This record gives sequence, structure tokens and C-alpha cells, in this order.
Amino acid sequence: MKKVKTPQRTGFDRVIISLPKPLIGELREFSGLFREGNKSGFVADAIRNYIDHLRKVRHTAKLRKAYAASAKDSCRIHQLWDPLSAEAWAKIEEQA
Repeated sequence: MKKVKTPQRTGFDRVIISLPKPLIGELREFSGLFREGNKSGFVADAIRNYIDHLRKVRHTAKLRKAYAASAKDSCRIHQLWDPLSAEAWAKIEEQA
């Protein structure tokens, strides 16, 4: 018996997933519209998009936390300098 070789694409792994039937219907519909029926490519695009979204959300959360900490530091510095600023303005007004 002759063994048939199937072409192997490097950089790819085969995975088996289970999806709800209504989602499979939408997968067929949209992969046909956007990926010429390539369901694997459509799923790969969807997963990439979702992972990128999660990374962006995490990055945004880190930035917000850093901005909040910076704002607290700015307020603290302002409170330290506020009396000195008032004193400086009082001296300037005396000389004017």
C-alpha cells in the first residue's frame, strides 16, 4: 500500500475546537465574505484581533494607573509650592 503524503505548511499547527452551531453558521457566512471561505484564516484573524484588543486594554489600564499616580504627585508638589508661590507674589506686589 502506497503512503500518501499531504502537504505540510510550516508554521501552522492543527487544533480541534468545538463551537456552538449558530456560531459555526456565522463563521461559514463571514469567512465566505471576507476570507474566500477560509474558515481557519477567519478564526485566526478573529483570535489575533481579540488578543490585540486585550493587550491594548491592559496597556491602557497601566497608562491610566500611571497617570493617576502622576496626578497625585503633581498635587502633592503643588501643595508644597503653593505657600511659597503666595509669598513670592506678595513680595512682587509690594515692589510694584
